[in-house]
Amino acid sequence: MIKRFPLEKLFQTVIILFFLVFLFLPLLMIIWQALVSEGKLSLHLFYELFQDNQWLKAFGNSLSISILVAVVTTFLGFLLAYGMNFTDIPPKLKRLTNHLLVLPMLLPTITYGFVLIYSFGKQGLWSKVFQKEWFSIYGMNGVVIGLVIYALPVTFLLMNDAMQYIDKRFMVVSRLMEDSFWRGLKTAILQPLTKVFGVALVQSFFMSFTDFGIPTAVGGQNIFVTTLLYDYFMGAVPDFSRGAVIALTMLLPSVLSILLLRHLQKKDTFYDQKSLMTVRKNRWRDGLFMGLFLMISLTLIAIFAIMLVIPFLEMWPYQLNITLTHFLNFFAEPTLLLTLRNGVFVGFLTAVVGTLFAYLAAVLTARSSHKNQVLKWIDHFSMITNSIPGMVLGISYLLVFRGTLVHNTFLILVAVNVIHYFSTPYQMAKSALQKMNKNWENTGKMMGDRWQDTLWRVVIPNSKVTILEMFSYYFTNAMVTISAVVFLTSANTMVMTTKIKELQHFGRFTDIFILSLLLLLINLSMRLIIQTWIRRIQTNEKRVKKNFIRAVNDRFSRTFRSM
Repeated sequence: MIKRFPLEKLFQTVIILFFLVFLFLPLLMIIWQALVSEGKLSLHLFYELFQDNQWLKAFGNSLSISILVAVVTTFLGFLLAYGMNFTDIPPKLKRLTNHLLVLPMLLPTITYGFVLIYSFGKQGLWSKVFQKEWFSIYGMNGVVIGLVIYALPVTFLLMNDAMQYIDKRFMVVSRLMEDSFWRGLKTAILQPLTKVFGVALVQSFFMSFTDFGIPTAVGGQNIFVTTLLYDYFMGAVPDFSRGAVIALTMLLPSVLSILLLRHLQKKDTFYDQKSLMTVRKNRWRDGLFMGLFLMISLTLIAIFAIMLVIPFLEMWPYQLNITLTHFLNFFAEPTLLLTLRNGVFVGFLTAVVGTLFAYLAAVLTARSSHKNQVLKWIDHFSMITNSIPGMVLGISYLLVFRGTLVHNTFLILVAVNVIHYFSTPYQMAKSALQKMNKNWENTGKMMGDRWQDTLWRVVIPNSKVTILEMFSYYFTNAMVTISAVVFLTSANTMVMTTKIKELQHFGRFTDIFILSLLLLLINLSMRLIIQTWIRRIQTNEKRVKKNFIRAVNDRFSRTFRSM
């Protein structure tokens, strides 16, 4: 195992300093801005805020909608995961639904609002097709629909992954004991998924409560915590002190999320290996779930198809001639091309720096034989980063770094993205590293190798798939985030998501769809490249393993014949 070599201490120091500068210093600045008035500790801003009807209404709207979305998406995620694992519906329909559910994760949430407007608004595609506006997309309706689309993929992935590890033998036993359907469902599926239900509820609530893109696109006259916070910092008359107080109130769900997730982590209800079970045919069950899958798939297609329609029409909905003029104008405008290049550059740089940073942190915490306090801090810091809203991070960076050399630079955008999305890649790497042979470092030391030699020659080559998945996660999220960077970009560093927010102000929705479409294509291309690379690595590993086994068997056979 890793010993306390100087290089290890250097890595620990760098990681701790990075957290101190880009996580805790900004958060302390927000607290200082909210609690200190005229050089004295004061709570009068909090008293004023709790008596402010506007904030009470905004907080109430965000809270109520987030709870509703959390319940709906967790329920739908469970049904979709159940259909994937315990029904006999056509595999092609399952794959189609699975692919379509990933689609929203590759787009910024602010785009959801615009596709909803152009799909179901007064002049929307489907309102025109059916000659009827089924409901008002502005306000609470649009926000709820958008947030459900946003949070559903995450709850589905959590549920689907967990169901693959449920011990299917309990269901066989339930059948043999002739239990009712509901009793078997409760005993064999619902009880083992208790922890996942809790995690899905917390995750979807947190995502909904802290999202900025959807409320700002379709919120209408309704105010939410995130839109109110944006107005205090970027409005006509900024008020940083009151904005800092609102930012602190957004941390309340974060604290509750951390406490609940830690409680849920104590529950251990899953098994180590996937188990298979023959699914019995049931015409009524399979028909109902097929209807659900078709409804979800067709709904997602109907909503996001507008992105492929509007950019190719001369002027929706009045001049429906097919044209490429909008694309030609888009690529002829230097500011839009600059935004496109900036977005890809920030996404790629975030992926490189973030993957390196998270992987080194995971190596230290997962492969160290001496568990010191510093390593415990790194592990705790990772959970903190997962629970801080992107807008709070962005505001804290604005307060700390304005007027410094890094203000309005790509460095600050990369730093905020690395911190904001640190937790998941770190946990991915830590999980993979903990499963590796614990004696590699000892063997390397016996052979005279230094710790870094073993890391470079043995540990990293066995982590290639995980590293690529970490890179993909960082790149995709850096490309679609808006809440973490909306306060930090300038004219020269503006990325694609913040440009969409600017284009909304000028009503340039065609350009918004073109930019969103290009962003989607970039993310899809990156995922395709990464997945192809991963499959090639896995194929090579299988071939090497197969050749090794064949060589061992041949050697054994020759030895046996010579005896």
